[in-house]
Amino acid sequence: MPQLIVTAVGPDRPGLVADLTRHVFDVGASLSDSRMVNLRGHFALLALIEGSSEALASLRRKLESDGSGMGLRLEMYEAAASTSRAPGGVPYRLKVYSNDQPGIAARVTALLRQHSVNVEELETRVESAPFAGTPLFVLEGVVTLPQGTSARRMRDELGALGEKIGCDIDLDAI
Repeated sequence: MPQLIVTAVGPDRPGLVADLTRHVFDVGASLSDSRMVNLRGHFALLALIEGSSEALASLRRKLESDGSGMGLRLEMYEAAASTSRAPGGVPYRLKVYSNDQPGIAARVTALLRQHSVNVEELETRVESAPFAGTPLFVLEGVVTLPQGTSARRMRDELGALGEKIGCDIDLDAI
């Protein structure tokens, strides 16, 4: 089935998600996978939408004409059908937490890249640490270890990196 990737960014407001999803429904398309978030007052969307070629063309026209009226900057891309994970890959939940400091995500993902680990999902946030109230950086995600990659070895290397940069890093089977 044809697919369209839509990204949208703009000021957050109540009803924005309803406006966007109504357009998808009105043309007979379906919201397949999506992530929507309020980033401290800024709305951001990444969505994979499926439908007939005609429905997706109609959605594209509708969003191009109505997007600025909704306060959004939109980009749309036709997506090629693909599988969700590499064949034989094994999914794991990754969690990193530390006092907030620059470079945590860059260092952790560089190590993952060295082992051809694919990042399927990644979320970061800064929150107030319990009791101390200091800024706490949290990274959570889902990664896929390629077939033949030892989870124990990845845990050991992530643990060594965590010690080096002052982070706790967990890698758990899903």
